[in-house]
Amino acid sequence: MPLRPGRCDRRVKRPYTRKEYIKGPPDPKIRVFVGGSWDKDFEYALTIVADADIVVRSNALEALRVLTMKTFDKQIGSENYKYQVRAYPHHIIRKHALAGVHKAERLQKGMRLAFGRPEVAGAIVRRGRPILTVWVNKEHLELAKRLLQRVKVKVPPPTSVIVERAA
Repeated sequence: MPLRPGRCDRRVKRPYTRKEYIKGPPDPKIRVFVGGSWDKDFEYALTIVADADIVVRSNALEALRVLTMKTFDKQIGSENYKYQVRAYPHHIIRKHALAGVHKAERLQKGMRLAFGRPEVAGAIVRRGRPILTVWVNKEHLELAKRLLQRVKVKVPPPTSVIVERAA
């Protein structure tokens, strides 16, 4: 069964995180949160920040990480940047599948607000909180801004890129 569209789970609801009460909680799809050259210090930090309260699925975080790694490795080289995915998927997103089977003339109407079965893990990101941070030097700053504009389509809007001097 394919994934539901992201707009189904984008609204922030009450966090559902108590995994000891959930039978078979889903594992997050993202396993690696850092990459690049962590033995160097860089001058600038570029951060993708949420402009509203959103829920980001763990597979969207993994797609964000993979695209960041591949585009930055290809464009500026793996030794010229480092990145960190800053959002962690604690929240369990539930799905109550209404019956819409073959030859069904209409969807079922009963139990619309049922609890649902755990489907995927997601990160609740509040407004102004970082999702991903990339560190680069001055010579790669403009290219990194353009690359992050391409990368940020993997998370639900609205988001923005903030550039800061690294401390």
